[in-house]
Amino acid sequence: LHIIESAYLAEAVDNTGAPVSPGETGETGELVLTNLVRDGMPLLRYRTGDLVKISTERCRCGRHEMSLEGGILGRADDMIIVRGVNIFPGAVEEVVRGFDEIVEYRVEVDTRQAMPELRLQIESASSDAAQSLEEALRAAFALRIPVETVPENTLPRFEMKAKRWVKV
Repeated sequence: LHIIESAYLAEAVDNTGAPVSPGETGETGELVLTNLVRDGMPLLRYRTGDLVKISTERCRCGRHEMSLEGGILGRADDMIIVRGVNIFPGAVEEVVRGFDEIVEYRVEVDTRQAMPELRLQIESASSDAAQSLEEALRAAFALRIPVETVPENTLPRFEMKAKRWVKV
């Protein structure tokens, strides 16, 4: 994804508004755009809510100095905090999709207590999938997230991540 550098100043910031480091080892941050070319309009830093990783290498097309590596990676407002850890739906999906034997999944967010808790339900023919997924989630997020296997074809089929995450 390209930024029109002559028209916008693009930055990536963390949740406090501090800039994140760009480049190959850069962090993911929220895209902030400042308009540079509008007449009669003040220059405002607009927080888009989109999570991006800014690349400082020249784009392969050769026309742009800066690009958004991987495009828009997610939304800042999708994040939930579980025991002090920022969890994004896309990050959970990435871990789950690493297991070919998992057909479908659903994430339950329990907000009845002071601190939200996560639980996953998966459809899988493999009896070891739940334990393997629990270990992968623990490695990815440093959290214990319980995983339960449910019978096949019991979870609804989802097309969008928002419907996969259910509040209880």
